[in-house]
Amino acid sequence: MDDRSLSPRTLGKRLQALYVRVLLRLLPHLISLFRHVSPKIRAEVDYLKPGYAFLLTVRGTNLACVCRRTESGAFKRVSPARLARDVEPGSGLPSADASAVTVDYVIAFRSLAFAYRCFSGGETLKEALAERAFSTRGPNDTGVALTYLFTALLRMFFGWRSAYRAAKRVAHG
Repeated sequence: MDDRSLSPRTLGKRLQALYVRVLLRLLPHLISLFRHVSPKIRAEVDYLKPGYAFLLTVRGTNLACVCRRTESGAFKRVSPARLARDVEPGSGLPSADASAVTVDYVIAFRSLAFAYRCFSGGETLKEALAERAFSTRGPNDTGVALTYLFTALLRMFFGWRSAYRAAKRVAHG
C-alpha cells in the first residue's frame, strides 16, 4: 500500500461512499416501511402510480439505485439488467422491450460530497437544490412528489440535525 491509500481524504471519501451506498440499498425498504408511519410519505407514494420508477444516482461514481412502485404501494429495487437500454432515463418515452423497466424520473447528484451532505442531514433538499447539488429529469408533477417524499423521509431521520431543525422553525413561524 502506498501512503496515499491511507490518507484521511481517501478514507473519508470511502466512508462517504459506503454510507451513501448503504442508504441507496435501503431506500426502497425505507420508503415502503415509512409510508405506514408518515401520512406525508403515504400521500406522496399514493400520488405515484404503480409501475412508476425513479433513478437516484451520484455522478462520478457507480452509486445508483432504481426504485419501482408496486401495485401494493411498496417500492422495490430494480436490477440494472432489467432497465430499458433503448430510451434515455427520465425521457418519458416507452421502451421497445415491453419487459424492460423504463425510468420515469432521474435525480443525479453532482458529486459524492453533495450526496453525502444531503443523505446525512447536513443540508436539506431545499438547500441542495438552491446550490444545484443535483439535477433532475422527468415530469415536474412526479418530481415534486418525490421531493416532498424525500424531504419527509429525511426529516424523520435527521430532525435532530440543525439543517432540519432550522427548516422546522422557519416553517412554523
